[in-house]
Amino acid sequence: MAAVQRKPKISHDNVFNSVFSKASIKPPTSQPSKPQARIDVIGIVAVMEEDSRAILGIGDENNYYAQGESPWFGAYAPLCPPINEIRKPDVTDYVNQRKRHAELRIWKMLKQWQSTCGAIQIKKLLASVLDRLLTEFIQWSYTGYYGDNSQQHLHFWIQHVFAPYIHQFLSCLDSDGYLPDTPSSKDTDMADVRKWQEMAITRLGALRVDELFGIVVEWPSTTNSIQDLKTFTTNPATRSYLTSSFTNALSKRLLHPGASTIEILQIYINTIRAFRELDLKGVLLERVARRIRRYLRERDDTVKVIITGLLSDVSEHDNEINHANIDTLSELAVELNRRDTDNPIRHSSELDWNNMSWVPDPIDAAPDYLKSKSTDVIGSLISLFDSKEVFVRELQSTLASRLLQNKPDFDQEISVLEHLKIRFGDAALQGCEVMLRDVLDSRKVDNVIRKDQGMQDDLGSTKPDSVSMHAKILSRLFWPSFADQPFKVPDIILAQQAKYSTGFESLKQTRKLTWLNNLGQVEVELELTDRTIHEHVSPWQASVIYAFQGDTAGEAESVRKTIASLSSSLEMSSTLVRSACIFWTSKRVLAESGPDTFSVLETLPTGSEALRSAEQQPAAISQAASAAAAAAAEAEAQAAREAEDEERTSEMAVYGQFIVSMVTNQGAMPLPRIAMMLNMVVPGGFNYGNEELKEFLGRMVKDGMLELGHNGAYKKAG
Repeated sequence: MAAVQRKPKISHDNVFNSVFSKASIKPPTSQPSKPQARIDVIGIVAVMEEDSRAILGIGDENNYYAQGESPWFGAYAPLCPPINEIRKPDVTDYVNQRKRHAELRIWKMLKQWQSTCGAIQIKKLLASVLDRLLTEFIQWSYTGYYGDNSQQHLHFWIQHVFAPYIHQFLSCLDSDGYLPDTPSSKDTDMADVRKWQEMAITRLGALRVDELFGIVVEWPSTTNSIQDLKTFTTNPATRSYLTSSFTNALSKRLLHPGASTIEILQIYINTIRAFRELDLKGVLLERVARRIRRYLRERDDTVKVIITGLLSDVSEHDNEINHANIDTLSELAVELNRRDTDNPIRHSSELDWNNMSWVPDPIDAAPDYLKSKSTDVIGSLISLFDSKEVFVRELQSTLASRLLQNKPDFDQEISVLEHLKIRFGDAALQGCEVMLRDVLDSRKVDNVIRKDQGMQDDLGSTKPDSVSMHAKILSRLFWPSFADQPFKVPDIILAQQAKYSTGFESLKQTRKLTWLNNLGQVEVELELTDRTIHEHVSPWQASVIYAFQGDTAGEAESVRKTIASLSSSLEMSSTLVRSACIFWTSKRVLAESGPDTFSVLETLPTGSEALRSAEQQPAAISQAASAAAAAAAEAEAQAAREAEDEERTSEMAVYGQFIVSMVTNQGAMPLPRIAMMLNMVVPGGFNYGNEELKEFLGRMVKDGMLELGHNGAYKKAG
């Protein structure tokens, strides 16, 4: 038998070892028989997203699907023609679009992707891309756009742009990368189209929820967006998502110290109107309004802003609400005069069987939900506080300042009171009625007294040798207490007041006048050498400028007054004197000639000095006027605070004697019990809160009148 010589077997290890050292790199245990191509999923997704945006028209505001030169649809909603003018695409439109996008990479690389990844993987990648692009399209096309055709536009886009593209892609995938020239028969399958439309409408609603704060701020120009939210909030989960998202936006963007009370109230009013359109039953409004109402209760000026808005002057012929007035919430005056006929459910009873608009309570209504709860603007604002006395007290204070103005009529105030009587009742506004009657009756009494005392002629004109002085006679018990800021008025005014008092006492023999010189308005006419100035000022400003008057012509120019001398001669606080001097300096009547020293500016500067002054005059006068107005307001407020502190101190002194007697007879008492006893025995109730009473009791402890025990009870010292 012949021997067979076998060739040595060469292993992969031997070949690998002949090139690389064993110690450094080891050969693989096995090698694939055929190398596989690397799948670039990220690159495929990037190409899909880029080309899909172009086909769907996302991001291109000028992208129109057109036949010839006639555009029929715009993917960007604000530039799209009206829905009733849009026609459905035909075969010609489809062929034109195919030609337009035939050179895109997605069609050229589809066969390669399919051979690399497989058809199933390509479909999954396309589904994830289109899922993101659907949300991107909705945000791009509808963000900030609140037209009345958003949902119809989105339905059209899904049916005639989004769905045909999907079917075109799938047809191309099934035909091994061949792009068909005509629409696929799958385009007639409406079941998928309806699912995609429902998905798109849900995402549009989610977008509107994210925009809800801006929608409320811009109300009523954003009214159409409420329909998108109605379609979205059809179940408790989406309703809860809407309220939680909106309350979070309120906390971050509105309910903070940087927002003014007027701004917060305006947005609260818009919230009431917007949510009333969204949910007639008011369940959603009740949820989101709690946080706003709680925050408004903590604001010190909330009631004042509301009352000022109710009393603001608004033309009855204005149908549009003026939002430009940022200093006054004048919209409340319009709302008060408007008859609420837009929502019949609001005033209907749950047992009104003839109400064809009745709907059951939502399933997510809270257990404490009130079915008959009013959702009108005025009622919601009035119910901010538990007690209506807060509003009535502020109404009296604001009404008093308005009634003391020199106005020809008070029709606005009368109208507001008549409307508020319906909500508060006649008894609550009795004091306001007395105040209004006092002012109206004062005109008759004023004419009688002036005629009897010879202060005017038969025609009602003031005699040449007299000062035209009119008075408003107020009932002391029904008007709010005014801070007394006493000062000395000019002698000519004192003479008129004495004559007027004599006439009043002869007319009302059981009554006597007490003059409040710090209240009122004075019309001043200043005759200077080269000009005459007319101003309407407060009495203390008029008294200060009257003190500069000289006995002869030209003498006033040499008169100089210091703050200290004016304060002494007028018996006025230096704060008010300085504020009045700054005011008249801004009017170029006085000039500061030294530290706290002022003199009359009888003639304005001339020549080069006047030229330099003229160059700076507009800005200087504007700044001086603003500074003077601010200083006058601050001075008057400071003087009022000082007067209130003095009045409070005098009242507390009386209360202090009673408190000492009370703890002496009944033993040590805690703060709440002392406050309760004072409310019981003081006529009309104790006018101060617990914080003010605590401060006063602390001063009594410091003065040695009381002692504070370890248990927080106060007892007599010693």
